[in-house]
Parts: sequence; structure tokens; C-alpha cells
Amino acid sequence: MKSFVKLVNFEINRFAKIYWSLVAITILSQFTAVFLTMHRYITKANEIMYHQSLPKLAYVKHYGSIGFIDCFGSIWFMGPIALCAAAMMFYIFLIWYRDWYGKHTFIYRLLMLPVERWNLYLAKAASILLMVFGFVAVQIVLLPVEHFFFNAITPGIYRMDMTVIDAVLSFPLFNLLLPSTVIDFLLHYGLGFTVVLVIFTAILLERSFRMKGVLLGLLFGFLSFVLFWTPDFLFDILLPGVLYQSELLWIEVAMTAIIAGYSILLGGYLIKYKVTV
Repeated sequence: MKSFVKLVNFEINRFAKIYWSLVAITILSQFTAVFLTMHRYITKANEIMYHQSLPKLAYVKHYGSIGFIDCFGSIWFMGPIALCAAAMMFYIFLIWYRDWYGKHTFIYRLLMLPVERWNLYLAKAASILLMVFGFVAVQIVLLPVEHFFFNAITPGIYRMDMTVIDAVLSFPLFNLLLPSTVIDFLLHYGLGFTVVLVIFTAILLERSFRMKGVLLGLLFGFLSFVLFWTPDFLFDILLPGVLYQSELLWIEVAMTAIIAGYSILLGGYLIKYKVTV
């Protein structure tokens, strides 16, 4: 266990500079989004009130107020979230291939460590999961602070009062990032982590069998995709109405766990017995 924790810490530290840079970009960009959203609204309101000789109350009644949720639609707010997601997707591949193609072929040293090779696979997967949860935790902490900042800089007469939870629940993209129910959380993040495991195993197939491994990796990914969507195909298209939606969701969670399980088993087998340098 101690060696596994050390490997996870090692993998996280290798990405730490980029990771904290992304966190800093997210913080600065989202606060900028809050300020610019409010500033644009006030500027537009003042211009319309000036030309139409409207009092503030009449403007709000006719054109509407501004709420915290309006900040979410800004590229300054959602852009860094997309950037972090793209960076993690890129890192899923980089975390393996830099060890083979980086300076001094670092994979030699990793595979020669006096630890089970299985731990290398699990440590890389765990580091990805922890960094994703780290980004989510940063966003959870940021939202109340940004909400306070929005309320502080927006005149009360223009402001539509709403809680952070109301704003998040009313914005579809945040429902993916911050699911409101346990089953949605398990499905969203379980599926995301399973995709990581499938990609990891596909990479190890390529590393184990080279050109043939590319085809095997693609086939493995395709079969995993088909297996996951089989319940939807059966119970939404062929046999609609047989199951409640909640029952179908639990079947999808179970299917996700099965795919994750065989991905880990196959990946562990490959890195232990098939991967060569």
C-alpha cells in the first residue's frame, strides 16, 4: 500500500505545475466572467434607460433582472472548465506515452521498480481520478465565493436573488459536473473513470502488440462501448416501458462497473506479462 501511495503521489507531482496553472486560470477567468456579465448588463441598462427615459424599476420590469446563472453562459466561465477537461483527456494518453518516448525512456526505470507492475497501472488511474475530483472540489469552493462577489457588485434593484444550488440545478452543463443525486454521481463519474480505464487498457494493448495492438485496442474500446449501450438498446428501443428509468440507470451503473472491472483485470495482466520495453 505504501508503494502504491508513493506512485500516486509521484504521478500527481509530475503534472503539478500544469495542474495548478489550470486552477489559477479557472479562478481568474471565472471571476472575470462574473464581473464582465454584470458590467455588460449595467452598461446596456444605462444606455436603454437613457434613450427611453426609463426609471430603473420600469427597465427591470420590461427587460428583466440579472441572476448569478447568467454568468455561467460566458465563455470566460465555462471556457476554463472545458480547458481543464481537454487537458485531462490529453494527459490520459501523455501519462503513458511520455514514459516510452520521453527523455531516457523512463519506462525502463518504472518497470524495474521493486513493486508489482499492477500498481503502476492503478497508480496512474488513481492519479487521474484524484486530479479530476480536485478540479471539481475547486469549482465547488469557487461557486459560493463567486456568488458572494456577484451579489456584492450588482445593485439590488437589478439583481434576481437565487441561491448557488438553484443556479447550478438550473444550468444543464453543471448537472453533469455536479450531479444532484447519488445514482447520477455514480453514473457520470463512474462512466468517466471507466472510459479512462478502457483507454489505459487500449494503450497497453498497443504497447504489448504494436501494430496489431492498435487494432486490438480499437476493438476493445468498441466492444466496451457496445456493452455499455446494450441495456439502453434493449429497454429503450426493443422493449420500451419494461423498466422504470431508475432501474435502467442502476443497470447502467452495474454495466459500467463490469466494464471497469474487466478493463482493470486485462490492463493488469498486460502490464505484468505482456508489456516490454
